[in-house]
Amino acid sequence: MTDARATALVVEDDATTRTLLAGLLESIDCDVDLATDGEEALVQLRTREYDIVLLDIVLPKMSGIDVMESLRRDHPRILGCIIVVTGLDIREIRTLFPAVHETLSKPVIPNRLRQAVRSCLRR
Repeated sequence: MTDARATALVVEDDATTRTLLAGLLESIDCDVDLATDGEEALVQLRTREYDIVLLDIVLPKMSGIDVMESLRRDHPRILGCIIVVTGLDIREIRTLFPAVHETLSKPVIPNRLRQAVRSCLRR
């Protein structure tokens, strides 16, 4: 990584969680964009390159699973930048999408998220 700020996309429909995740990313010097549903996320992912994507699974309009399926087909490299943040069974997500960088359970432990982001940025 260069001296430029890392770019991150937070895809989360819950406003409180979205604000928390964005704040954690900003605290480690990331430039953060937000999406509230899967369709909005795909539009942003197709128009800007991100170093990190925090992706919820249960989203309106298009689920996080559908977002990852679309990315696996059209932009598989992006999967390695994804950190899934979900209340669902994270083992199942890892089985379905082994290329994602990390899966974290909600509620997110801030230090665990920071570690996952730093690890992803080192790749």
